[in-house]
Amino acid sequence: MAGLKQIAEFGRPKMSKSSGKYVLLFSILAFSFAYRLLLMHHATFPPGADIGLHNSVLHSITQSGSADFFWNFYQMGGGVSLTFPGYHIFVAFMISMTGLPDFLAHSLVVSLFSTITVACSFLITRRVWGESTGLIVAFLVAVSRFDLEMLLWGGFPNVATLMLMPLTFYLFLQRGRFTMVPFILSTTLLSSAIYITHSLSAVIFVAVTFATVFFALLLSRRLCISRRSVAAWILPLILGAIVTIPFLLGAVTTYVKDNTGMITGGVSDIQEALLSTRVLPPEIVVPLFACVVFFFLFSKEYKDKYLTLPVLLLTLWVLVPMFLTQGYLLGLYTDYNRFLYFVLMPVIMLIGMGIDHIAGFFARIADWYQFFKARFVQNGRIPSKAWLRLQRRLISRNVYTSFALSSLLIAFLFIPIFMTPFQGVAVQSFYQVMTNPGYDAIQWARENTDEDSVFVSDALYGWWLGGFAQRPTLSAVDPQYLTLSRELALAKNASYLLDTDYVVGNGLIQIREDGGYIGRHNPMFLAMLNWTYFPYPFFNFNNDETSVSLVESNNIKTYDLSQLSLTDMNVEIAPDRAWASIYVCRGNSLFNYTQIITIYKNLKFANVSVTLESNVKGIDSYEVHLLLQTKGDPINNGEKVGFFDKGAKVLGQLIFTRGQPSFDENVPELVYSLSGESNVRFEIWAGAFPISDDQANYKDQETEDSFLDFVMLNNLASFRQPELVPDDWPHDLEVGIFDYGAALTDWNVSYIACRDSSVLKKFASDPIFSRVFINAEVSVFKVKSSP
Repeated sequence: MAGLKQIAEFGRPKMSKSSGKYVLLFSILAFSFAYRLLLMHHATFPPGADIGLHNSVLHSITQSGSADFFWNFYQMGGGVSLTFPGYHIFVAFMISMTGLPDFLAHSLVVSLFSTITVACSFLITRRVWGESTGLIVAFLVAVSRFDLEMLLWGGFPNVATLMLMPLTFYLFLQRGRFTMVPFILSTTLLSSAIYITHSLSAVIFVAVTFATVFFALLLSRRLCISRRSVAAWILPLILGAIVTIPFLLGAVTTYVKDNTGMITGGVSDIQEALLSTRVLPPEIVVPLFACVVFFFLFSKEYKDKYLTLPVLLLTLWVLVPMFLTQGYLLGLYTDYNRFLYFVLMPVIMLIGMGIDHIAGFFARIADWYQFFKARFVQNGRIPSKAWLRLQRRLISRNVYTSFALSSLLIAFLFIPIFMTPFQGVAVQSFYQVMTNPGYDAIQWARENTDEDSVFVSDALYGWWLGGFAQRPTLSAVDPQYLTLSRELALAKNASYLLDTDYVVGNGLIQIREDGGYIGRHNPMFLAMLNWTYFPYPFFNFNNDETSVSLVESNNIKTYDLSQLSLTDMNVEIAPDRAWASIYVCRGNSLFNYTQIITIYKNLKFANVSVTLESNVKGIDSYEVHLLLQTKGDPINNGEKVGFFDKGAKVLGQLIFTRGQPSFDENVPELVYSLSGESNVRFEIWAGAFPISDDQANYKDQETEDSFLDFVMLNNLASFRQPELVPDDWPHDLEVGIFDYGAALTDWNVSYIACRDSSVLKKFASDPIFSRVFINAEVSVFKVKSSP
């Protein structure tokens, strides 16, 4: 308490002991480092998946021979990499000096960098607003949610540059305290470090600096500064670029050569996924744009001027990243949420200024009270002793301390931008990837597989597997987290391999078929929505829930499809990609059940054909029960059968062109009654697609029913006519298909590391896989042969 009480002695309330501020500052820094390290190791292993990516970069650049900073031997199967290596070089040096385990070295280094960021926040705030505000801001940065969350999800290079940027800006603001040579040397070194550590940070750093210099030169008279001193900010940026020119040229060449979606938007999948998931909502963007007004107001209050050079820097420090969040309007695509990390420090400075201003206001009231109290005593009116003791405590220092501490406590506990230890543990648990069983599987892979063995795993575990087992790994990463076109096909194939056996689509509808070794999606129909990149799983059949009853010599026998032996499954695609089919054949001694799913170019309905073929004589009849799992509410209007999800505005429809089933909408279930001929067949055209979101179509139940009936009636009349596809649908798209057997061969896959219990049976039952490792969390399957 004695240390914290010194807050009141900084700034306007003067300090009595100069050492008190250093005790408090170093206490905050020690707390920051311990808080970060404890959160990261709350569950032994640091949370987040990206630490695995960083370790793969580290081991790629420290392998024997000349280092290639643009090649990763493990990430996404090995290949071109665009992860800037500055942070990894530093960690590699620390490991070589100390011999620390990889994951511990990462957590120690990044916790240290983050703690230095806290110190930088104090230095800049003290330079602009004073020491009391600096200490308040330092504490707020120490508990800031964005900074801590970046540590917990693994954005380590970004953490390093978020330390380097404010440190460089602080030296810029302190230009007058340096001679030219030390200033240029120090800031050039820091600029170079930013350039080789994180690409997006380098862009923000250069943009903010150039914007500040530009406006400072225009407003130099009003700012009362020397143009020469501000222009000196540009020289370190240029010299830093010259020092790192070989690396920067290589980075630019690699970006252009591999056609990154991050800068050019050249990879449509990455672009569409970013727009679907990473655009910031207006309720976040608009307040951040508006908050810069307070910089000028506080400057007028504390410096008696609305505009100063530090205020200009802080304003552009917020505005430049926030303008870039709208980069998609100009065709620039990146992870827009990342820009929030860059505005964190100046925004927290505003909050700290608000706390300091409120506490200072009440401190001045206490001073006024002391003045009037003295006048009161001089007039001969002596208050009681108890009242005098209370009055002695009502001095500006105590009042400032009380209000500052109270405001900090309120901010810490109730403002979402800050994180309490309880919240920190919850966030750490959310991002936690690694456990002891998971790490045991990684150690097994490192010790028992060939160095060139290619693994496939989920997005989170795959980064760890590649980085710590040091094996080429295909990770099932969503496109919005990718930057290279080469990674897109790898990630998509890894995702499909871990989920299903076959995927076929035409841009209007997608179907996934799990094949004959697992009863789950047999098949699943996904709608292609026009407001998101990701297909929307809408309804599916299931082998475990599809049964065939047959009557043989007056005996009724019933079989689930999962009880039938798989006799064949394969895919076929037309040479001109006008159609593609998935064949799955099952059977027993009595009958065979063959399902063929076909998708055609420019049709939003897929054909599902089922044939039952008798293997013996004497079967009188068949009855097939197909249970549907769907996200929509059933619609049954005569020959129009469908399902409607009102929230997503997605309609699924079934059109029966051969064989008319009975439909129980309460289950829902299709029941086909078929003769016992040697070969019988039924056929369904099925589709799932978005429909109008105009609320006028849903104003009441009658209007909604009429609208849905109209849509389904039109579909019934035109489901096989591609020329009648609505204008807002994509046209002339080729049919694409994923075949798990071909993917295993094409990508030379050696092992599958599976953590999803729902698909384990798919690998365990398929004879081309053999399980070679299993524990409580991970099963590793070796690929024995191509199917």
